[in-house]
Amino acid sequence: MPRHPDTVITPNTVLSAARERLPSPRRAGQCMSRSELADEVNTALNQLYPTRNLTAHYVDARWIGKLERGEHRWPSDERRAAIRRALGATNDGELGLYIPRRTEGFVSDGTTPPTPKSRVSASMDVSRAGETWSGDAQFSGVLTDEMARLDDGEYDDWNSFSVVTSMLAQQRQAVAPAALLSLVEAHRDCLLTLSRNAVGDPVGAAIGAMLGEASIVASRLWSAQGNRSMALDRCAYARTLAERLGNIRLGATARIFESNLHSGASTLIHADGNIMTGLQLLDEAAAAAEHLSFAAQARIAAEQAQTYAALNMRAETEAALDRARQAANGITSFDRTGLFSDWTASRLDVYEGTCRILLKEPAAAILHLERASTVLDQDPENTNVALAAHVDLASAYALAGHLDTACTTLGDAYEQLGRIGNLRGISRARRAREGLSRWNAERAVQELDERMAAV
Repeated sequence: MPRHPDTVITPNTVLSAARERLPSPRRAGQCMSRSELADEVNTALNQLYPTRNLTAHYVDARWIGKLERGEHRWPSDERRAAIRRALGATNDGELGLYIPRRTEGFVSDGTTPPTPKSRVSASMDVSRAGETWSGDAQFSGVLTDEMARLDDGEYDDWNSFSVVTSMLAQQRQAVAPAALLSLVEAHRDCLLTLSRNAVGDPVGAAIGAMLGEASIVASRLWSAQGNRSMALDRCAYARTLAERLGNIRLGATARIFESNLHSGASTLIHADGNIMTGLQLLDEAAAAAEHLSFAAQARIAAEQAQTYAALNMRAETEAALDRARQAANGITSFDRTGLFSDWTASRLDVYEGTCRILLKEPAAAILHLERASTVLDQDPENTNVALAAHVDLASAYALAGHLDTACTTLGDAYEQLGRIGNLRGISRARRAREGLSRWNAERAVQELDERMAAV
């Protein structure tokens, strides 16, 4: 995208000097070329992120040239990590990499840049979203940072779409579903158009993968809006697209989230959840584990454990929880991106607490859910997960005989879910209220009903 005419581009001589200090691996007596550095960076990417699809992050000599000329100053996190490894640097500053100050405005001479036209559409969508969420300071800050990097050309054309896709996926647990859904669908429509125009193009597979991920994000938001049919449609589309592209990772990811919709989160949300269909989809996803990150593997095992617990299959539940813990132990910050940005030890605690409720083990459930809530309440990026933990914690308190605490906890969570419009969470809370039906005559439950009715 064109820069503001006042922007000063300063060559990154620190980076070029670092490259020139290294010997060429193929030409004796000469320094490493830009092409050879690009090869080293791509090798480092594969070593650093062995389970990820890195199509959007690979570089070439032309990209290295832009970096050395100062046209780029702050590549993606993945690329910076790979460049540091390739050049033996311990921090970005050693390579002259920093976040540039962004001047306002764009070139307004009427010229139309080539391929970045698509990126303009994405940025415009993000701009409109920023207006919608102007009251959310944290999310507005995320948008501003990412837009600055898009506008300054810090990402190449297709990688910019990957960044937006990942950013939107990560925000689904923090931003009100209604606010985020319109942007995700607009982004998905843009990718859908690009995908149709890229038939036979080498980048078609990369665009298709992003379209599939955007469809899964849309599915989660439609579900949060209470529209289960649209949620299933978007997940099924991503799964079908993955099969057409031969993208095993995308297909497994779609199955993970589709299973949750079919099973009604193992009947915690929908009383008539199809548990067996959900379990079959999870088994199919698990078969592709070698193509998935540790976070995705942990999610599969945790969902399996929850389903087994709903079926009162204790041995299978414990085995699945063991697999989830093992996978969770391998999660690094690089795994916590996109659709799995919410995966931490606390996320697993929520699942284990839910399993203990389903197995009628309230003391163990309270232990896990209180621990998870303490951490998640301090994490504004995981608001929806925190509220789910509070809803289940209310059920655990009730099972343990702490009715007053259960009603207070559930009432507080229900009011927050109502404020952000998370209808999926509200359905989960209403199911939890059904579990209190034996105490309908108690004053605490009647007061809870009054609070819920007010919402």
